[in-house]
Amino acid sequence: MPNYDELEAKVINTGSCTVCGACILACPNSHIKFLEGKPKRPKKTLDCVSCNICYDACYVLRPGIAEEIEGEILGRLEKGGIGIHRRILAAKVKDQNIAKVCQDGGIVTAMLLYALNKGLIDGALVVGRDGWMPVAATAKTRDDVLLASGTKYGVVPVLKELRAAIVDHGLSNICVVGSPCHIQAIRYLKHRSLPIASPVKLTIGVFCRENYYVHAISEKLKEKGLDSSQVDKFNVTDDFNIYTGGKKLSFPITEVKSCVPRHCLTCQDYSSELADIAVGSDGSPEGWSTVVARTAQGEAIIADMEKEGLIETMPLENLATIEELAARKREKGKQTRDIFKLKDEGLDNKAIAARLGITESRVSHRLEGT
Repeated sequence: MPNYDELEAKVINTGSCTVCGACILACPNSHIKFLEGKPKRPKKTLDCVSCNICYDACYVLRPGIAEEIEGEILGRLEKGGIGIHRRILAAKVKDQNIAKVCQDGGIVTAMLLYALNKGLIDGALVVGRDGWMPVAATAKTRDDVLLASGTKYGVVPVLKELRAAIVDHGLSNICVVGSPCHIQAIRYLKHRSLPIASPVKLTIGVFCRENYYVHAISEKLKEKGLDSSQVDKFNVTDDFNIYTGGKKLSFPITEVKSCVPRHCLTCQDYSSELADIAVGSDGSPEGWSTVVARTAQGEAIIADMEKEGLIETMPLENLATIEELAARKREKGKQTRDIFKLKDEGLDNKAIAARLGITESRVSHRLEGT
């Protein structure tokens, strides 16, 4: 029976772990902790010998499962370049008290507040921050939601908070807000009918080109003469953008490629394709968000918010932009996965390039992110 030892050998220690927090959540005896930036069992225990719950909770070990889950939750609607969806639009929140503390159109924050006010949820798993270090948190009030607004970069095991949200906070209708990896993980747990996942009733996923290690970004900032405490906002487009003191500093995204976790380099999901609603900034004008409603529930929430005058919407004019970004990430993820596989088999860069029909410099570039 595969147990934690196999999970550690196959996923955690190989760099494949997305740090979603599912294994930490699933462990019935809380033996797995978040230590040194990854899931870790501090010491061996007899409880683990005949237990495979953490191993079974890991979606990374089930390649191809996302397509099966997609069919279950989204049906067989036509799949476009950014996944199955019922509606896509640009939107921004009208309430300026919300807008001033949010990033882009403030749509994720607005949706959480709407869902709380309507009783659709009684809380949400969100990403807060300590300085610029992202931390998993539970939001139950308006103030909690506003405090968690804005984009943060860094790996964070959002799902590890689910047990506390249920047991300690007494929540029974929960929204999970996260990156594509968090959404895939919670969808997989629900697919497996894990009881601890049943209170999750809504998922909001964010677009994700790639993530970054916070400590590595801090070092890059020091090279630029900045301290992370001086930063007001981060934003990633074709450049890495830093906002501080009313000024914007941009530098090529290639300068931070070494800050990207290995699991991000092989990820193929740009637009949270399994979420009820996906939100991002790409494809929309500054100050707006691109919103993708994938399920009937997600579509209804957006429609109701429009009717109540909570958000301003308009047709999305740059769908081709996000379709291109999604296709690029999908192709890059597949190719990088193959590069890692061949590298692990002992091939050198020149042999890998020849096998895959790409340049040796591209192989080196992809491997530099490890």
